[in-house]
Amino acid sequence: MEVKLVEVKGVSKTFNGVVRALDEVSIAIRQNEIVGVVGENGAGKSTLMKILVGVFPPDKGEWYYKGRKIPFPKNPKDAAKRGISIVYQEKGVIPCLRVYQFLLLGHEDKYTKISRLHIDKMKKHAREILEELHVKCDIENFMYELPISTQKMVEIARAILSVRLEHEEDDITSIIILDEPTAPLTIEERRELFSHILDMKKNASFIFVSHIIPEVMEFTDRVYVLRDGNLVIHYDLSKKKITEDDLFRAIVGRESSEYIHKPEIERVVREETVLTVKNLTKNGCYYDISFDLHKGECIGIFGPAGSGKSEIVNTIDGFISFDEGVLIVKGQEVKSKELPHVRLSRGIGYFSGETGKELFLNWPITKNISIVNIEKILRKLIPVISFNAEKRMAEKIVQRLRIKAPNVNTDCYSLSGGSKQKVSVGKWLERSPDILLLEDPTIGIDVGARKDIYEITLEMKKSGISMILVSDDPKEYSILCDKIMFIKDGRIQKVLSPEQFKKVMAT
Repeated sequence: MEVKLVEVKGVSKTFNGVVRALDEVSIAIRQNEIVGVVGENGAGKSTLMKILVGVFPPDKGEWYYKGRKIPFPKNPKDAAKRGISIVYQEKGVIPCLRVYQFLLLGHEDKYTKISRLHIDKMKKHAREILEELHVKCDIENFMYELPISTQKMVEIARAILSVRLEHEEDDITSIIILDEPTAPLTIEERRELFSHILDMKKNASFIFVSHIIPEVMEFTDRVYVLRDGNLVIHYDLSKKKITEDDLFRAIVGRESSEYIHKPEIERVVREETVLTVKNLTKNGCYYDISFDLHKGECIGIFGPAGSGKSEIVNTIDGFISFDEGVLIVKGQEVKSKELPHVRLSRGIGYFSGETGKELFLNWPITKNISIVNIEKILRKLIPVISFNAEKRMAEKIVQRLRIKAPNVNTDCYSLSGGSKQKVSVGKWLERSPDILLLEDPTIGIDVGARKDIYEITLEMKKSGISMILVSDDPKEYSILCDKIMFIKDGRIQKVLSPEQFKKVMAT
């Protein structure tokens, strides 16, 4: 039987003596494999990863390295000596550093002799690691000059190099933890990243933490599922064939509408046209875009990065102007340079999954919901805010969307990613615009929160709200859209039904 590089047994962790983050969790990592760790927000994934890299000490548990019991690492540098390093979800690069400087940041002492830094030796080692891992970039480039997917690869290369520089053994196999590495990437960048990672399996093992079920199914060898701090199941995908829905049920403990087509959704589309786009052009972005959006209809605009899909949505919401063509909202032609707040008054809302765009994170839930619903909480006789009405509005949204928060006065920065997203969609649910523009509405959140957002979005659609979707997740188009427009190089190539779209994406 193949020796386990690292195995942790019976790991438990409690915070503040009350919150049980992990309860007797055990996982193992073997050589040259990708191990998935999945679960909803709050399942314990991040806590377990931070214990593995020495950020948190466990309350109890055992650590084995190649079958030999040793203490848990005391800090990330100690973890690197054991062969483990982490690449976090957030962009972890320093843009103003050159590639070779970033790769060896924190290890300059290894290249210093008599108070002199050996730059040539640093560059030589930087070139060697990038060539070994097939990362194509110039070590003299600044990090900000690289595509995001290449930046992520350089981060991984830096993690592997850190392990080698800290470890005393020459034959060390690196174990790299990838915490939601694809969340900020486009579809094309994700494919490129995974192509690199599969190549790098020859030189390292990976722990892949992700909320994106298809990626976990396609690229991991084994999967551990955590729920409420417990290990609920372990799948060896080489021995047992499972479906995406099997994995979803294991993660959240219930069925998923994400994988079940609902034909009744299509029947709610009305004849009334709420938006007409005629030969809309923004030079350098998109050209001759034409379509009608009906009441209760959701149209998807799908295409590769740089296709113009986001710019079309941002034109409709007023963030950017257009050069030629006609835009008609509810029968009235609108001006090219009309500002977003004017478009909002016309009934156009914009919902992005990037909560930094959507929320004032240092504000409480109440104010983030009322910010686009001020007229609903003004007193009738005197135009001042009724704080009781504001609180009741927020409490209604929190209950309906199952937002996990101590109370409605909780600041949004302290919420989980899924709860932040629900607050974002909640303010538009309360506003009930005629047209809601969706841009990556579920990016970076767990499958349970994603299901809740899909369900409330479909409810809004059924109530008559029209929508336009732009996303890097093909599955969202099949769930939410009545038709999908393929766009490439700024021009619409074809229009497909959800069934046709599924077939195209499956080929």
